[in-house]
Amino acid sequence: MPRFPVTPWKPYEPRFILPTFAGLDNRLGLSIPVWYRPLNLRYLRSLVAGSLKKNFIESVKDLGPELFSLASSGFSRKLRFKLHILSRRGDYLTSHVIPSAFEPGASFDIDLSKLLAELKLPEDDYLVVAVMSRGRMDGVRSSPASFSMTYLDQDNVAIYRTGAFARPLNEGRLKSHVGFTGINPKVIATQDVVSSVLLINHSSDPEYAFPAHPTSVLIREDGEQLQGDFGEIAPLGAREMSVADMFGPQVFDFLKPFNGRGTTVTTCRGMTLASLHLQRSNDNRRTLLGIEHSRPAHMNLAGIVQH
Repeated sequence: MPRFPVTPWKPYEPRFILPTFAGLDNRLGLSIPVWYRPLNLRYLRSLVAGSLKKNFIESVKDLGPELFSLASSGFSRKLRFKLHILSRRGDYLTSHVIPSAFEPGASFDIDLSKLLAELKLPEDDYLVVAVMSRGRMDGVRSSPASFSMTYLDQDNVAIYRTGAFARPLNEGRLKSHVGFTGINPKVIATQDVVSSVLLINHSSDPEYAFPAHPTSVLIREDGEQLQGDFGEIAPLGAREMSVADMFGPQVFDFLKPFNGRGTTVTTCRGMTLASLHLQRSNDNRRTLLGIEHSRPAHMNLAGIVQH
């Protein structure tokens, strides 16, 4: 499968990768705060402070295209969005430009399931790279608000929120990474519910070509452990693994003395990964009950409230 046919984003455009799931209604939403300005005094101070840490040439390379884009748009506050659709293996499939431009105070909600069907893509699990034309021009270089991802079926709704960033990720010439450690302190493996971890091997480089090979360990309250292999994650791809996938069917008996609860620690050397924690029903439907970014899903914490 081909990679991106053209440059899919500029270095200063905030972006993030989100998963879609076959059989669910997948929706993407964002509300732009009324206070949003691409550049104001606070952001300008941050830019100046950041530029003082670099030499002049580096500052021009970093800020020049962004400032030129802002000036050529008449310092417009309007934001535009485009979506790139990838397979879970990280292969580029197609793109979609959202036709409207959005001002501060505006919001949108995109039915991704409907969009995928309109793009003639078969029902499957995909990744969507959401790209914003401009974010906050400060040191964070992020979206001015958090995107929300909503997944629905006839009985359940699961939601998580996260921001988009223009910072370097897994792009060695700009920023090297020591590694990734993801902790889910409340995984569940019972006859009713089983937890999953979904990891995304993302990068700010559209030509990124390095697979990830994370490993996982499951820890009980008494300190006993199981070792697991997460499997390979393709560049710009994603992989979801349940605790049963990682540690085998013995995971249920292993956690049974502790009401099916445990902690997973997933690590990967030399690169950073995006992590999602999922809660699914332990049946043939594997219904999605909860999802959260970098933290245990809300449904994981339900038992704590009861106690």
